[in-house]
Amino acid sequence: MLVFFRRFVFAFNLVAIILLGGAYLSAYIHPEEAWFFALLGLAYPFLVLLNVFFALFWFFQMKIKGFFSLGIILVGLNFMNASFQFKHKSEKSENAITISSYNVGLFGYFQSKWHAPEMMSKINSINSDILCVQEFLNVGTPGHSTLDSIKNACGFEHSYFQKLSDGRKRGEYGMAIFSKFPIEHSELVEFDGLTGNMCVIADIRIDTGLYRIYNVHLQSFKFKKQDYKFITSPPDDNDEKIKQSKGLLGRMKSAYIKRALQVGIIEEHIRRNESPYFIIGDFNDPPVSYSYHTLSKGLKDAFIENGFGMGKTYTGLMPNFRIDYILYPEVFEGLDYKTYKLSSGHSLLTTVIKLKND
Repeated sequence: MLVFFRRFVFAFNLVAIILLGGAYLSAYIHPEEAWFFALLGLAYPFLVLLNVFFALFWFFQMKIKGFFSLGIILVGLNFMNASFQFKHKSEKSENAITISSYNVGLFGYFQSKWHAPEMMSKINSINSDILCVQEFLNVGTPGHSTLDSIKNACGFEHSYFQKLSDGRKRGEYGMAIFSKFPIEHSELVEFDGLTGNMCVIADIRIDTGLYRIYNVHLQSFKFKKQDYKFITSPPDDNDEKIKQSKGLLGRMKSAYIKRALQVGIIEEHIRRNESPYFIIGDFNDPPVSYSYHTLSKGLKDAFIENGFGMGKTYTGLMPNFRIDYILYPEVFEGLDYKTYKLSSGHSLLTTVIKLKND
């Protein structure tokens, strides 16, 4: 009986190993080729924990089978490094630069919970030099708009706001970059097709160097109310369950493919750029993903350099992980990294960096 039980457990162990290997592949396989791997990437933290459980199960019984799960975990140490950190450090420097990123969720405007003042207060307290904002909503008249209020309240001398023409009748929806350093050039990186997502750039002069800031907001899943209801309390009827599952998976597949195509457009734009660059914003993808793996190449991740724990930045149902990032050039050294939970569904990210030769 014990032998049968061990064989039964080992069969499930092998499935867990294969699934974790598939999660690793999600970082390298374009979702257009095989989008299913992206789902495994989303499940990466759970698959790691499952393999840790199996490894401990076998080692406690003095069985070498534990090395199977241990081996697949060790193969993906770089993914674990991007997902879990336990080395938070905080340093100070006279020449430090503080950079923040925040998906403000339209400041809660359409939920009658206007929280722009909350963000301004926090940005003032941490004294950000550069602020990238996603899902920005600009309301009010020139001189008294949201954009003007943030500039005046937080001491930003320079800003770039790009409106997205998406048919909204109230306010101007888009992306914004605020800076205490001069902005010498700015533009929109256009995504193909109809989408509420976008990427903007600003070339910022920091001391004698020119650095390009990519403020990105990649394709979201665009779940509907019935999708969230299905996730939290699926129906009892099997036919309805299958129908809603197909709708949910269809939206996820579409988002994965669109995100990868948007990443390709950004990647091509980067190839034409000769300046050191930052990529900041809401990727709508966890660290084990095609989006993150592609965009983070050659850059430092503020969380990896100075973070702690899982660094969760989104508090909604899916994906309830780290999906917001601050990536910066190798010429900078990380001094600090913090996240702040405000009123948006996303955390406000802040990192402190300095040039290595300062």
